[in-house]
Amino acid sequence: MDTTFYKEIGKLKNSEDLVLGNLRLVVYFAKKYQGMGLSLEDLIHEGTIGLCRARDKYDPTKGKFSTYSAQWIKATIRQALNNKSRMIRVPAHRTHLTEESPKVCQLDTSYQGSYISQVEIKHEEDHMELQISSLLNKLKLKQKEIIKMKFGIGYEEEMKTTDIAKALGLTVQAVNGNIRNALKLMQTT
Repeated sequence: MDTTFYKEIGKLKNSEDLVLGNLRLVVYFAKKYQGMGLSLEDLIHEGTIGLCRARDKYDPTKGKFSTYSAQWIKATIRQALNNKSRMIRVPAHRTHLTEESPKVCQLDTSYQGSYISQVEIKHEEDHMELQISSLLNKLKLKQKEIIKMKFGIGYEEEMKTTDIAKALGLTVQAVNGNIRNALKLMQTT
């Protein structure tokens, strides 16, 4: 008899046990992302896909499976939320901006499917610019410049915190502190 056949069955049984033993972890993370655009059932399904990916790529010499699989579960749930829950798909490298940035302003969505004219779009853009500039005017000059650099307001693209620190001659910690304080101030007003 071929012993490799039994070894393969043993591996399959162990990998099945890994998945079944960590399904509660999937439910735990799915509940954390509930209410963000997908049903709990869909979130659990996506988390299970992440758990299976983690099982396939897991190396037991690197640490606990639950710690390793948590990263895969969260990543696949976030990816599913990004791809399936929004009307307009945002590239993955841009989603952190919408998750971390405050809700500075929102477009009026009361049009209910009717066509929006160019004049209405221009009006909304002007309104948003006024809201943003009024929020920025409440900040100190240094905070205002840091926020503009961080989110690319008046610049060609967003800047990394380290680049902002170099440009302004500050430490990264000082830049992060200014960003944190400015966002808190903008959210409270």
